Amino acid sequence: MSKRAISGQRPRLLTSEQLEKICEAGRRILAEHGLRVLHLETLDAAQRAGLRVDGQRVFPDRAAVAECAEEARSAGVDGSPAQAEEVPAFRLVTCQYPTHVHDLDTDTVVPYTEARLAEAAKLVDSMREQRVIGHVPGCPADVPIHLQTILQYKIQAQYCREGSVPVDPKWVESLPYVMDMAEVLGRPVRSLPVYVVSPLTIGAESLTSVLSVLDRLERIHTSNMSSVGATAPVRIADALALGVAEVMGSAIVLRAVTGFPVSWSVGAMAFDLRGMAMSFGGPEDLLFRWACQELNAFCHGREPGPPHGAIRSQAKLPGSQAAAEKMAGMISGALMGACEFGGAGTLSLDEVFSAEQLVIDCELRDYAERLVAGIDGDCHPAAAVMEVASGLERGFLALDTTLSRYREEYWLPGLFERRSLAGWLGAGAPDMRGRAKEMARERVAKHDYELPSDLLREVNAIYARAERDLVG
Repeated sequence: MSKRAISGQRPRLLTSEQLEKICEAGRRILAEHGLRVLHLETLDAAQRAGLRVDGQRVFPDRAAVAECAEEARSAGVDGSPAQAEEVPAFRLVTCQYPTHVHDLDTDTVVPYTEARLAEAAKLVDSMREQRVIGHVPGCPADVPIHLQTILQYKIQAQYCREGSVPVDPKWVESLPYVMDMAEVLGRPVRSLPVYVVSPLTIGAESLTSVLSVLDRLERIHTSNMSSVGATAPVRIADALALGVAEVMGSAIVLRAVTGFPVSWSVGAMAFDLRGMAMSFGGPEDLLFRWACQELNAFCHGREPGPPHGAIRSQAKLPGSQAAAEKMAGMISGALMGACEFGGAGTLSLDEVFSAEQLVIDCELRDYAERLVAGIDGDCHPAAAVMEVASGLERGFLALDTTLSRYREEYWLPGLFERRSLAGWLGAGAPDMRGRAKEMARERVAKHDYELPSDLLREVNAIYARAERDLVG
């Protein structure tokens, strides 16, 4: 069988001329307004490094901006990404940010506890053979705030074969203990992010955290998450220009202050003025992400590859909205070449994790994977004539070729209903959501991994030390 995959060609939203104008506007914004730095020691260090400082704002000169832009471009790869004939296996990636979890028994959203998070971690680990990877899907709320990230990391290490993931420095007090755990696991943290606070500001917790552990780092990444129409202009091109100013200014300051290599990327998020919150899953969410990817590729001297896959939804519970928004992200990304999709099992931006939704997301993934795999269009006239002759004589359902090739031609869903109404009623009218919940529970019950005892003792000792130091 020679099945041809649907080509991962993606339409361009922005022309080279438009991208260059966005970058030029970003450079002008940075020159005119500078970058606000809410960290006195960083301001002093920037001034000592030769950057112009006026009050709380740093104004990089055009030479520094040009050097930053050239370094980014020199790090890129020229040429267009190769298009593969065979579609790689699709993977789902979970998210570490949810603070709430969907309770399968009550069908309500409740805060994460340590016990609930451990169960969710077991689910993610148990679904690794279904190509689910990534973070422990949330953070516990039943311990003091400075212990939450540390406990999150401990639970992940204990129950997930993935072991450790990049650390998001929420609290400077928590960071050393998480980094100590990463060292024990043999996966030391050598890079951390610094987030820009739009508009044009750095100096929040991420900067303080990075500066507190510089002796353990080798590089830094900086990015922004501006809200289009709220913390950035409502026109996406102008919002992207502001983003260029923010991340380039941040990269220049951080490199001057730390001496480390600093990578950077621009982000722009959809915002709902009615709910006064970022909004995931809508058409603008997809368009803004694709525009950011094109801009970042342009700034780094390379052609944009497949989009970063994401299956995100603003829905609070599994249902029609979640299915529609996640499937839109899945199909559109898959048709443009994406094969890894973040936000698996996540709802309400990134606030809620649902085991039921994770199982459904696997079904959505398999649907999209089959779609982009394409069809076998080879026709051999003599063989086709013989096949039809056999079918006319015996019926096509009776042919050995129908039985042997059926699974090659058709995707067989595990959740979606394909029977006739009579067949569905005859089976007791099963509910898809109920089956998804049952499958999630079965997965958790089959979980069989725990961190080796020697490593677990060391991780537990670090957590006990954090409890003494941070709580008393």
